[in-house]
Amino acid sequence: MQWAYLLSLIVVIGCLLLVDYRYRLAFFYNWRRASITLAVGVIVFSIWDIIGIKLGIFFSGQSSYMSGIYLLPEYPLEELFFLFVLCFCTLLIARKVNS
Repeated sequence: MQWAYLLSLIVVIGCLLLVDYRYRLAFFYNWRRASITLAVGVIVFSIWDIIGIKLGIFFSGQSSYMSGIYLLPEYPLEELFFLFVLCFCTLLIARKVNS
């Protein structure tokens, strides 16, 4: 159960890639643009998270479903995958609405 959250995020990313493949919205439309867009989004939200952690606003709760791997204090590995899912989902929705 320790890796359940990370594994579920990886499954979600796989499902989003299938949607992307089906409708050619992001990576299967223009992989360079999608990569840059997602990288910028994840970096911006990571900076936001780090600032929130430093200010004592954000903290990592204890859960038996998390891997226990921390990239920074109070910044678990799963957060990076979650931010990727958040940005990827937003990108797919924006591309679908505007196409």
